[in-house]
Amino acid sequence: MSHPAVDHFPKGKSSFAWMTSPDAERLATGGSHRPVALLPTGAVEQHGPHLPMGLDIWLASAVANGAAEGQQGMRVCEPFAYGSSQHHRAFAGTMSLSPQTFIAVLVDLCACLWEDGFLPVIINGHGGNRAAIQVAITTLGRQGVVSAGFSYFDLVADVAAEVLPDHAGGTGHACALETSLMMHVIPQSVREDMIPEGTTPKSWPDPHLYAGPAVTVWRPFEQIRDNGVIGTPSEASPAAGQRLFEAAVERSRQTILKIQSEYGQRSIP
Repeated sequence: MSHPAVDHFPKGKSSFAWMTSPDAERLATGGSHRPVALLPTGAVEQHGPHLPMGLDIWLASAVANGAAEGQQGMRVCEPFAYGSSQHHRAFAGTMSLSPQTFIAVLVDLCACLWEDGFLPVIINGHGGNRAAIQVAITTLGRQGVVSAGFSYFDLVADVAAEVLPDHAGGTGHACALETSLMMHVIPQSVREDMIPEGTTPKSWPDPHLYAGPAVTVWRPFEQIRDNGVIGTPSEASPAAGQRLFEAAVERSRQTILKIQSEYGQRSIP
């Protein structure tokens, strides 16, 4: 199986931390719009028997770096690797922050970026962070800081419907979507002989990624499925991963540019 030799984690022109402090000051003070500082968020947590625990932050970082490539007004910050993952703590190796700690760190980091002239945009790779990111953005707004955030996988639901046999019931966690993406982005990380068969048992509210249930509850994942997998990873493929990744990068870039255009003005007319 051959894979493209692409560096999804570059250190160079698109890297925020690669700049010197004077570089950052020059970039932040030029032009009518603030440059965007992309902050990848994710988690280090169980992803079933076949995927590495770093998946969420690695994919968010890869999408962020792809989106920023060739964009003069974007830089990718060093990733905020740890997320709110208490629902995975029954599985060894999962490292979780409380929602309050996660929110507090996000608020502090984004406030620094804003004070220095950047527009902070969070690119998230972990579903369990969604609510906390919304609270962080609201908290920042109360402080006069403009920020934005989104989960890259929310932008590609229609592509998942095209390339995955069961995008509604087959995507969730360590699923066909995430397994396909890792087959493309970091193929050597996928333990293909360990990909489990079967899918998620019936559960209410629906735990799948694109279900959008009206009811919110908190459930440990081992109570949903004993291997911690939500969805049908056996339906994954590298070809699906390539389509999904390319769509995630392009749509994230367009979304970020829209955010910058609408909310990056140095002064509101």
